[in-house]
Amino acid sequence: MIEHISDTVDGEGDDKWTMTDPAAVAERRGVAFERRTYEHEDAEHCEADAAGRAIVGLTDSKGRVLVVVRPEENHAVLPNETVDPGGDWAAVGREWVEGMVGVEATFDDVRLVREVEHLVDGGTESRTHHVVFDGSLVDPDATLDGLCDDNPWELRWLDAMPDWLPDDDPQEAHADIKRFVGADG
Repeated sequence: MIEHISDTVDGEGDDKWTMTDPAAVAERRGVAFERRTYEHEDAEHCEADAAGRAIVGLTDSKGRVLVVVRPEENHAVLPNETVDPGGDWAAVGREWVEGMVGVEATFDDVRLVREVEHLVDGGTESRTHHVVFDGSLVDPDATLDGLCDDNPWELRWLDAMPDWLPDDDPQEAHADIKRFVGADG
């Protein structure tokens, strides 16, 4: 539902809405909200200069979710990208999908807004927001281009949680995948 996302819609009746205020979206009915604390060894972490992270749960007609996997490390995450201060979480998510997967995506709703407190040496360094979008590919029959050849990550469709994922999940990546495929698999 677009009304769950933003009162601001760009374009003329298309589904390319914007999402620039995660805190406001988190207060809307039907959007899950959680707070998390991430501890970092130093101030130079992946969200040090970011407003947050756009996380995309793309599902296909078979109920599978697209994940980005680093096989040699048994690591998987939903497609995601950092959002600059003043940025548009929805636009960043769509741009990641189009740029890295080669297929246009549409977003249907926000599943979750996560407020993250980043600690360095026990003190709060910053706060960011992660927004988990529920989306699909505009062309459900499209063939994914995949990531570039020198990228150690690969794209995979999952219909269940893989048993090779480790139990420790300090930054909620596995929990985000479970939102789309369930816990058994």
